[in-house]
Amino acid sequence: MSAGLRERYTAQSAVSSPTKDATLEKKQQTRARSRTGSSSKHNFQPISMVDRYSVLLSTVLLALLFVCNSYYPRYAKKFIHLQYEYPEIPGKYDIGIDDGYIVITFIVILCLVRSFLLEFVLKPIGRNRFQMTSVKALQRFGEQGWSMIYYLFSWSFGFCLYYQSPYFFNVDHIYIGWPHDQLSWLFKTYYLSQIASWFHQIIVLNVEERRKDFWQMFAHHIITVILTTGSYCYYFTRIGNVILILMDIVDVLLSFAKMLKYCGYSTLCDYMFVVFLFWWVMLRHVVYNYLTYQTWIKTSTLMTDALCVEGVTQKRCWTPTIINIFIALLAGLQVITCIWMYLILKVLVKVVKGVGAEDVRSDEEEDEE
Repeated sequence: MSAGLRERYTAQSAVSSPTKDATLEKKQQTRARSRTGSSSKHNFQPISMVDRYSVLLSTVLLALLFVCNSYYPRYAKKFIHLQYEYPEIPGKYDIGIDDGYIVITFIVILCLVRSFLLEFVLKPIGRNRFQMTSVKALQRFGEQGWSMIYYLFSWSFGFCLYYQSPYFFNVDHIYIGWPHDQLSWLFKTYYLSQIASWFHQIIVLNVEERRKDFWQMFAHHIITVILTTGSYCYYFTRIGNVILILMDIVDVLLSFAKMLKYCGYSTLCDYMFVVFLFWWVMLRHVVYNYLTYQTWIKTSTLMTDALCVEGVTQKRCWTPTIINIFIALLAGLQVITCIWMYLILKVLVKVVKGVGAEDVRSDEEEDEE
């Protein structure tokens, strides 16, 4: 190559090199934004604003409630104190329509605690400890952190009650002596807070960015609200307690696995995913279906004294139709769980292939057209 041609080639390379470098850098930045979720088509700022206003609104409502209780306790006490305590049995409670007031209070408290933890605890941890810069990643990290904290608390509360109960590892005592209409203060608080949490989750589901399995989640929450409320009204709180602790511990593992993914611990996430998958199958399919089957076959033999009798006034009684409705709702919940199981197995295939656990269940939003 002649000296002139070499000089011309060198000059052209010098001119084109910055352009190529800039193009390459732009592509890398685009890919990085795609991985961390900073794509401009998704704007999570409105969600952050909802969380901030939720803290303010919930705080104001609770402050007004306690001020009202100080000056007008007759109007506020139902929102603060459990109702229907048995006069002759101190510390034992029945159920009634006025329990709805304290459910509303629990919903407001959950809104406050969730939004406060997201905005002032979990997001700062993600930003400062794990150097997350993506608004989307911070939002997801905060949501999963809240889920893990709540379900861990809920499971611990529920399991302590279960451990001290007569039906601890004794399925028959779930139904023997029904209706179980004498609830302790702790148990009634636990069950009403669980009802409130599922109403709260319906609100959250419609506030958060809509995800790929929105309708499955929505159906799941509606069925769960019907089951928790219906089981409370019909004194089926023992089977409700057992099923709730089965569900809660699995959600703790799922949320923790997702948090590991957002923190960049992909290998640990894969290991935690395997642990989560094992307990998902054991608890949400094997044990859950066993309990559903036991409910179907044992209610007719262990609850004969409470069978509805025509012309006889009974506090609570059951008919085959009532039991079948509960069984149908439990089966509907299992159908949704099986759909999620299919999606989870798709993640397992990726883990086996070495791709790593990517959440195809509910953690990514629907694509915008």
